[in-house]
Amino acid sequence: MLAANISTPVDPIRVIGDVIVSVDVLRSGLNRDTPERKKLDDLRDSLDTAQRKLVRNGIDNRTAAFARQITSLKAKNNTLKTTIDDVTQVAHTLETLVAFVNVVQKIVALTP
Repeated sequence: MLAANISTPVDPIRVIGDVIVSVDVLRSGLNRDTPERKKLDDLRDSLDTAQRKLVRNGIDNRTAAFARQITSLKAKNNTLKTTIDDVTQVAHTLETLVAFVNVVQKIVALTP
């Protein structure tokens, strides 16, 4: 289950971890040769890299830019909650994951 609350500097790290686990579960239900599986593999790798950068560099949660990105991350996280466990909604989940990864990358760019 994806985390519901994002309010402290470590919460984005937890949310990303939850999404990684959910992506792993979704990937496991798809054949390795499908385009959807390959896209999920790439998105998972991007999330893993971003999560490690956030852990290593820390997050300054006192900025307006951080607050904006967290608001966006919450919205994408809520959308993922409704689709990620449903294999029949893989296309929608992929679109949302791409948007989620884009927000995560913006958060990573805010790190020192």
